[in-house]
Amino acid sequence: MYFSRIRVRPDVRDLHLLISGNGYGAHQLLWKLFPDDEQRPFLFREEVAREQIPFHKGVKGEPVFYMVSTTQPKSTHPVFSVESKPYAPRLAVGDHLGFKLRANPIQLAKKERTPQEIERWKKNRTEHGFNNKEVTKKRIRHDVVMDAQYHLLRDIAEKTGIAASGKKSLLKQQIIAEWQRAPDLQSITDNLKGIIKSNERFAEVSLGSLHGAKLLDLCLKSNSDMHLETWLIDKSKSYGFVLVRDNRLKFQAEAYQWHALPKKGKDAGFSSVDFEGEIEVTDTELFSKALFNGIGPAKGFGCGLMLVRRV
Repeated sequence: MYFSRIRVRPDVRDLHLLISGNGYGAHQLLWKLFPDDEQRPFLFREEVAREQIPFHKGVKGEPVFYMVSTTQPKSTHPVFSVESKPYAPRLAVGDHLGFKLRANPIQLAKKERTPQEIERWKKNRTEHGFNNKEVTKKRIRHDVVMDAQYHLLRDIAEKTGIAASGKKSLLKQQIIAEWQRAPDLQSITDNLKGIIKSNERFAEVSLGSLHGAKLLDLCLKSNSDMHLETWLIDKSKSYGFVLVRDNRLKFQAEAYQWHALPKKGKDAGFSSVDFEGEIEVTDTELFSKALFNGIGPAKGFGCGLMLVRRV
């Protein structure tokens, strides 16, 4: 395995205007560093050069990529400057490591197919030459953050007797509108503050006279944070590590972002979240799998690579 830092060459630096933040475009270009590989042999993560290497001459807002790969990337590429070194971490059970992880936090659910969906499913298998088999349930991907926020808003509306319905944005508007009509509706305020304080990372936040949309937004953030914590803890069970606790969990989740993929459809895209904290290795074989194969989906778009350092 190899660990690499990849920068855009100074003479083609304007290229970053095209690929910065474009995970799919960056992925296609980075793959050209492996001309002999038919399967994607790498994980990568994009950062901003001036934040990562601020003291390098001429560094601006162009992207810098960190990469873990099974083969060494080509170093004579016309677009990229490549620095690589062998990557073989010496791991032991009980090791404490600081980590950074940009991941696509989703949950999978299964749902019975409608008769129309069953017909399409069978037709698709026939067209692709697959063998006949029993109809499987439809797999549905739920965005952890959006799903958590939607269900919280529904719960707030039900508990406070607000007749709210529709998508997340509409639910939020209806709750705030009711709050404005009845600002003394203390049950909403108490409910939101209780949810915020139930998150240990938000327990000491001064709520003071926080009210209305600002209080609701903080509540949604606190609740999403807890669901992201649960998601990562669940993943850690399969990858040989646990989050470290010292009075409180050494963990944070920030920078939720939606990345649209218009070429794949009107509503196509994926979300990413930046996780950071401290972990303890519990199984070296499983943890090596996490480092080399990544965590979660959307690996081709710059998600899944866990960066670690000893603490």
